[in-house]
Order: sequence, then structure tokens, then C-alpha cells
Amino acid sequence: MRYVLAGLLILGLVGLASQAYAGTTADITVYVKIQKLSVAVSPTSYDFGTLTVNQAAVAVSSITVTNDGNVTEKFKLGIPSEPNLTWTSVTASVPGSEEYRLSAIFKDTGPGSGDYGAEDSFSVSTERTATADDLAITADGEGVKGYNVAQNNSRGLWFKFEAPSATIITTQQSITARVTALAQ
Repeated sequence: MRYVLAGLLILGLVGLASQAYAGTTADITVYVKIQKLSVAVSPTSYDFGTLTVNQAAVAVSSITVTNDGNVTEKFKLGIPSEPNLTWTSVTASVPGSEEYRLSAIFKDTGPGSGDYGAEDSFSVSTERTATADDLAITADGEGVKGYNVAQNNSRGLWFKFEAPSATIITTQQSITARVTALAQ
């Protein structure tokens, strides 16, 4: 019996000894952020006033487009639907009867009428995503264009409207230009 008690005592001491030599621990903190694509515009409208047929007008002030998401973004422009289902949006160089053309350029200062090209116009059927050339003046620096826009940064958006070559509609029309935030 004495040998049994001594054996149990030795086993107990070995168990305590192995616990005393246990390794240390280290914690790892894992971080994650869910992408939030978001854009804000101010002001939310622009009025070109009264124009005549075949007249083109360039905005005299810009719309501020801000990346209020949490990642770097680029912007896409489109027209979700025609105004009151009356005129038709086109990207052709000259709008025809009952057609209009809406173009835009991201820039700090107002572009001239001749700065807008086919790559800057958008319609119901043709959305346009900002690149070095599209919705931009190619020679401008990246920091004013509608792509690679860091969180909380803004860009100026300047519109050009080209009226129909002929129309029977003389009441004010409203056209929705939609800005969509995309991942860069």
C-alpha cells in the first residue's frame, strides 16, 4: 500500500511539473471592412433656362460630386428614363427632331463648348463610366477626373445640353442624370 501511495504521489508531481512548463499564448486581431459604394451630389438640379431649337448650352456652374463611400471610386453617368416619354436622348453629334444630347465633363473649371465630344455624352441606352478620356478632357490631370476618387474627395461635373433640331414640345422638360458610384 505504501508503494501504491508513493506511486500516486510521483504521478501527481509529474502532472504538476508538466503543467508548470506549459507554453505562452498570443492573440491575433483580425480586421475587416465591408465596402460601401456611395456618392452625393450638390446641388441636386441645374436649370439651363429657355433655349431655342438647335441651341447648345454649357453650364455656368458645376455640380459637386462627392465620394461619401469608404473606398476609392469611379463614377458612371446615365439617364434612367426619357423626360415624360417625349424627347429621345442620343449620343450622336447633332440631335435630330424630338432628340436631345446631354454631355458632361468632370473638371475643376468650366470647359468650353468645344471640349465636349462623343465620349462625354450619355443616354438612356448608353451609360458612360469616367476614364482618362470619357467624361473628361484627356489632357487634364487625374485629380479632376471622375475616376480614382478617394473617400471624401469631390469632383466638379459640368453639363452641356444640346436641344432638338425641331420640336413641338415647348413646356419645360426635366431630365434625370444619374451618377452611380463604382468600385475603382
